[in-house]
Amino acid sequence: MSARNQLLRAVAVSVVMTIAPLSGCGRITDADRVPVTESGPSVAASRIGQSTASAQWSAITRDFISSKQGATKPNQGAAFRAFAYLSLAQYRAVVAAHEAIGIPPHASPQGAVAAASAVVLSSLFPADAAFFESQLRLQEAGVVGADNAASTFAAGETLGRTIGAAVAELAQSDNFDAVWTGTVPTGPGYWSSDFDPARPPLQPLLGEMRPFFLQSGDQFRPGPPPAFGSPEFLAALAEIRGFSDNRTAEQLGIAQFWSMTTGSLVAGFWNEQIAGLIDRYALDERRAAHTFALANMAMMDANIACHDAKYSYWLIRPYRADPAITTVIPRPNHPSYPSNHACMSGTAAYVLGALFPPEAARLAAMADEAGESRLYAGIHYRFDKDAGLRIARQVAALALSRDVDGDGHARSAKR
Repeated sequence: MSARNQLLRAVAVSVVMTIAPLSGCGRITDADRVPVTESGPSVAASRIGQSTASAQWSAITRDFISSKQGATKPNQGAAFRAFAYLSLAQYRAVVAAHEAIGIPPHASPQGAVAAASAVVLSSLFPADAAFFESQLRLQEAGVVGADNAASTFAAGETLGRTIGAAVAELAQSDNFDAVWTGTVPTGPGYWSSDFDPARPPLQPLLGEMRPFFLQSGDQFRPGPPPAFGSPEFLAALAEIRGFSDNRTAEQLGIAQFWSMTTGSLVAGFWNEQIAGLIDRYALDERRAAHTFALANMAMMDANIACHDAKYSYWLIRPYRADPAITTVIPRPNHPSYPSNHACMSGTAAYVLGALFPPEAARLAAMADEAGESRLYAGIHYRFDKDAGLRIARQVAALALSRDVDGDGHARSAKR
């Protein structure tokens, strides 16, 4: 290994060790602040002329997930996890590239992000490693512009591969793939599989996955839902029966739009929203990577918290409590309370609303509609939605409070 590569590797290892324990996003400096005002994008924002590398790799990941069908398609949890580790590696790679300034040839942040992305995605989806490497080589071949562009991309790639390998190693020990050996509780009011023969529930141990910002999956566990058969429960059930019996064309459209069981799934949808905001506000590579990382890691934590609650209470779905309720989207193979969509969409909306204040009301309305769509669809009660959005607010607030600068002082949520 050359002396230059040894120096770059040392910088990368130093950044991995000191930037962020897994519970944090990194040492956020003033360079990470999103320069927006209440009237819209700031003219101080750096215009880059094309999508950032982090946004490009988000698109590659969305297209990859969309291309998968059947047993090869990641489930919703696996998709959120992939985006979380991808964006964590991207942000650390950008910081590493900045730390390497002064080591000629200077490491390109774009090269660092691209290599870190390819390494992490190859680790998460090993059968498709050749595809991700081919995307990296295409980006390398497309490097044009200033003198030494190819050498700075290569220097960035050296950094990015080290960062990506370290993040991939973190993912291997997060308990996401833990094997469940438990049993489904039985009795009135408990969830049961809709399949014949019955299938095991989806990811009953996801609540025990190591989170990014949470101390543990049960940190924000909500209180129990209304007791099965109680007046509160029956009133909530009757509301869903009312939607089912009188579903309007608008409600049907909302339910089907937010179903998101195909394509790049819910995680892909919100990453596309992030990419759009990055373009609209003309963020540079570091700010873009920071935005992806904070939002995606928070969404994964919300997924963890939601599944912790689901498998603490094992609540029956509305259409099983009242078989006359019809559903208009696929029926999830996990308990009802709380709503996953409310948890994750709410978290995305609240984090992004804090980063982009002019967008906050619009994003919050999207999250509310995502949660409401599950009532229209017949698969959730209103208290599922309410608990999910409450988890989302708590997780988003925690993530934003832990998005700290190098001195450990919490940043204001107003960017």
